[in-house]
Amino acid sequence: MEATMLISSVKRVGKVDPRLYSSFIEHMGRAVYEGIYQPDHPSANESGFRQDVIHLVKELNIPMIRYPGGNFVSGFRWEDSIGPIASRPKRLDLAWRTIETNEVGIHEFYNWCQHVGAEINMAVNLGTRGVDAARNLVEYCNFPKGTFWSDLRIKNGQKKPFGVKLWCLGNELDGPWQVGAKSAYEYGRLANEASKVMKLVDDSIKTILVGSSTPRLPSYPEWDRIALEEAYENVDYLALHNYIDKYDEEDLTKPPKNERDDTATYLAKAYRFDRQIEEIVATCDYVKGYLRSEKTMYLAFDEWNVHAQPEKRHRDFEIGSPIDWCYFTMEDTLLFGSLGLAILRHADRVKISCQSLLVNTIPLILTDAKGQAWKNPTYYVMQHLSKYAKGQVLEQQIICPVYDCEKIKKVPYVDSVVVDNGNQLTIFLINRTNEQQNVMIEHNFNLLDQGEHYALTSSDLLDKNTREEPEKIKPEINYFSIEKHDELNVGIEKYSWNVIRIKKM
Repeated sequence: MEATMLISSVKRVGKVDPRLYSSFIEHMGRAVYEGIYQPDHPSANESGFRQDVIHLVKELNIPMIRYPGGNFVSGFRWEDSIGPIASRPKRLDLAWRTIETNEVGIHEFYNWCQHVGAEINMAVNLGTRGVDAARNLVEYCNFPKGTFWSDLRIKNGQKKPFGVKLWCLGNELDGPWQVGAKSAYEYGRLANEASKVMKLVDDSIKTILVGSSTPRLPSYPEWDRIALEEAYENVDYLALHNYIDKYDEEDLTKPPKNERDDTATYLAKAYRFDRQIEEIVATCDYVKGYLRSEKTMYLAFDEWNVHAQPEKRHRDFEIGSPIDWCYFTMEDTLLFGSLGLAILRHADRVKISCQSLLVNTIPLILTDAKGQAWKNPTYYVMQHLSKYAKGQVLEQQIICPVYDCEKIKKVPYVDSVVVDNGNQLTIFLINRTNEQQNVMIEHNFNLLDQGEHYALTSSDLLDKNTREEPEKIKPEINYFSIEKHDELNVGIEKYSWNVIRIKKM
């Protein structure tokens, strides 16, 4: 089968913000304990962090990591996570029904981020706490010296401020599952005041307003509208969250009740990200007009992923008991790629996105408590995006066959995004079908006569990377020659993720 793509050097969507390739570490399951931190592991450094995990994270080129939650943050007392580790209290975490030891706190996580080369996107608790705790945390992290909280930071071993520049104003406070859930009006007023006061402490910071936790809630997108109207001028971004699974379950933490989608339907669900982004952009622009504001609100898609069911059973009130530790299949990986492309397609308005989560909980990286760390196949997609999707996203027109499924109609066989970084053209292609596709790309660029093609595929859509076969799914690279100046022909295998890179003259 054949598809035709039309691209032009002068038609551009917008510039890619490097923070689109951020991730997320929450105190949840085995993401922290036995994930990034395990003092008794053979690879652990002097601070207790697994160096095998550090190595894999560094290869992803992740610019920023959201921390410490997530649902966890809505019951978190940040003061518990500073000072001598032996003196820190153990607390019940009601979000995930575990015990939090606070062995890894603000100082430890900052040091880990220094090892992996990432900044922190810090979340404050606006569930059980409020303005005072939020402004104190900013003072502790960012104020140079000479005040109670800044001097306490120095006493605790960090003379130089952490310099956290991006702050989440709570988490998913529209959700009935959230500790301290609020109405949109309550939350908007609280977030407005918190952001205002936090910026009085440090006027260089930016803040993210909580938006709807999921489009599945009946309050979506009205929640976003109301909260925005209360806080529009004092915040800098609006948050989006969404997870896509095979079953369309309301509660992703429990075994599925619905029938599993077939592959065609499952892969088509990436359309939901495009639609969600466009609906929230429309909501933001309505509020901008309603308030007669000169300010454009940008988006932070700071929780996104495919979702699979747990491989291990969670046990309540244990340290590091898994919540949804899982393997991703090749099928999951194709959808993950399409979700990433949906975000990239809207680079003009989405400036931050955080894949959720980095280690062990619906992760890019899996760890064995007594053995190795290895990569879920989604790792490679994230790595390709972070390394190669830099520059300007180009407008494109793709003409290809489409298919209908019960839930979504007119789904293109080929999903695609094109990025121009000035020196190189990068074309991302996903084949959603069980037949090889030929893609003819018509363009007006001056390209060199050779390119490289990274492909990720597998013989079975249910294949996965396990501890026994950690590299069952991994990318291959091939080189090809370009025969025509204004036309490029690329063959992509069935059910495959593809990255085409060609240098420009």
